[in-house]
Amino acid sequence: MQADNTDSFSWFFACPQFIEPLLADELLALGAEQVKIGHAGVQASGDLRFGYNVMLWSRLASRATLQLAQGFGKDQTELQALLHSIPWDQHVRPDGTLKVRFFGLNDDIRNTQFGAQWVKDQIGDQFRSKHGERPSVSNSPDIVVVVNLHKGNASIGLELNQQSLHQRGYHDPDAHLPLRENLACAILTRAGWPVMLTSDAAHLSLFDPLCSSSTLLIEGALMAFDIAPGLLRGKTVADRWLGHDAALWLTLREQARQRQQTGLANANRFSFAAEGNPAALFNVRTDWQAAGLPVSCLLPASPDSAGMVITLLPYEETSTAVALRPAYQQLGQRLAALPEGFRGGIFCDAAAPFPLTELFYSKEYRFLNSEAECKLYTLDRLVQKERPAVLFADDLANRIGKNLRKLKPFIKRGHTNAYRVYDADIPEYAIAVDRYADWLHVQEYAPPKTIDEKTAQQRLEQALMTLPEALGVRPDHIVLKQRKQQKGRNQYEKQGRAEQALTVSEYGVKLKVNLTDYLDTGLFLDHRPMRYWMQQHASGKAVLNLFCYTGTVSVHAAVGGATRVDSVDMSATYLDWAEDNFALNGLRLDPYKYRFVQANALEWLERCKSRYDLIFLDPPTFSNSKRMDDVFDVQRDHVQLIRDCMRLLEKDGTLVFSNNFRKFKLDPGIERAYAVQDYRLQSLPEDFQRDPKIHGCWLIRHK
Repeated sequence: MQADNTDSFSWFFACPQFIEPLLADELLALGAEQVKIGHAGVQASGDLRFGYNVMLWSRLASRATLQLAQGFGKDQTELQALLHSIPWDQHVRPDGTLKVRFFGLNDDIRNTQFGAQWVKDQIGDQFRSKHGERPSVSNSPDIVVVVNLHKGNASIGLELNQQSLHQRGYHDPDAHLPLRENLACAILTRAGWPVMLTSDAAHLSLFDPLCSSSTLLIEGALMAFDIAPGLLRGKTVADRWLGHDAALWLTLREQARQRQQTGLANANRFSFAAEGNPAALFNVRTDWQAAGLPVSCLLPASPDSAGMVITLLPYEETSTAVALRPAYQQLGQRLAALPEGFRGGIFCDAAAPFPLTELFYSKEYRFLNSEAECKLYTLDRLVQKERPAVLFADDLANRIGKNLRKLKPFIKRGHTNAYRVYDADIPEYAIAVDRYADWLHVQEYAPPKTIDEKTAQQRLEQALMTLPEALGVRPDHIVLKQRKQQKGRNQYEKQGRAEQALTVSEYGVKLKVNLTDYLDTGLFLDHRPMRYWMQQHASGKAVLNLFCYTGTVSVHAAVGGATRVDSVDMSATYLDWAEDNFALNGLRLDPYKYRFVQANALEWLERCKSRYDLIFLDPPTFSNSKRMDDVFDVQRDHVQLIRDCMRLLEKDGTLVFSNNFRKFKLDPGIERAYAVQDYRLQSLPEDFQRDPKIHGCWLIRHK
């Protein structure tokens, strides 16, 4: 049953993430009645002519899905009702073929492969009850059914593109390409190439000076010559769909061919040039001819007229700033030498040190190239800075080298792969740098008011350019945070949503850290000696870890042979993290042996009746958590807190008390009531010797 091409349908057009706004504009230009931007795609309404035009002309879309039904789908019953509301015999013959693509899960369907099979069976049951036979499954089907589940809702549609819409047909399908065609079009659009095409310039050039792929030049040419991407594909629309309007499709293709002829008639207005290695240039010529583009417009060298420079900046994860600097500076010089009428767009990995080109950029845009985070820098003018920026801080690199030489024996012992390498040793570079395996965690201290913001930012950029070279890490393995004075629970609140965790080792213990999501990482490096002390003294002991945070002390005690470990904290997030740390070390979460208690530690102490051989007490300096009735101040409240702990401590037990309040003074009454051993020097790790006030630590016992 052929669809009425005047009816309005609901569509979903998929695209790479971050180019959805560009696709929405394109769909409106192609006749969409309305659009709604979603994640990695755009919803639109329009008739069949609109849908066919998108599949023929869209330079940005990846797939075109005609939505058949939307509704509830939290379980199989709801999804079954939605599937059976669709007259499937209006879309595929009983003896036809289909394929199901299934995304998401619900209460009953916990596996997408099972979901696809179940949907196929539901469609087959409808056919069998009405026609006595059912469509079969094929990898080259008449229709592709797409089911999406999300938060109890379901959408069911038909994918009407026969090939992915990003494909044009001029590339070798087996070749590995730096970027897909629709991403190349998004780059060109953001850089302003389509706008330039509407200018009254007598001649325009598109130039790729580092031509690693033909895609940017060819997509730019297809735009310039007004050639529909769908004309280059062997197959575009699902022509075996029963709703397919062959006459409409042929009419639209013919109109596109006429526009192509008109565009090619003006080919002498454009030139396209590439520079690069001979193999890359050979591929450009081969792909250019495969696309049916006029060879006369392809130049062997850079043009001399106005136009646009567009290129991919080379970058490898193992690259260093020192190694990249000559090539980047040479590119900057090359572009700055072009005629004044040129503008540019440079696309690169987000970690690439673009400033090494010394070029001024106008805007930057975020993209994803496959899974890689990338950026596009647009340049309204191709001008280099008169004074090249000093991007490598020799004095910072020398100081880090000095620190590493001093720490060499400590590092060589291999007790841990998480340690501090720099802490504002040079006032101009007010950062702390901690190494976690092959990652760096960089904390920028708030600059003094005497330092202007621009100068502070320049110094930070210098530091970030220097650290990969000085410490041998990848630039994209640096996490930067700004550390200001924190009060109360702010120091523990979530800063981002990356949820990226890695595992580090410490005296044979594995610990989970998260460098991105919180101000702190889940591991206080300066407490390393005391965690090891607990491991050494915990054998056969009952241990209490108050304000336990992520349970690192608890894990060390358990690994050291503690018979019981109780971990108390108000945060469910950190208690879950503590359980993860136990699991990392193969410690079975036996509630009779290892307890994780979510509670206000102060209130819990008052109620506790248990006795402990070792207690680790490391309270916050301040806390104004909404789950506490009053503000906690360690200087004011430590006396009562210590007394409450000593009430639970066995006669021959030890309380380890520490805190990081730099002005803290232990109340003399504590020293009169108990045997107190000042343990500050012994608790200071080798990588924190430069800052002896990083924390205070005392061992407190009964007299």
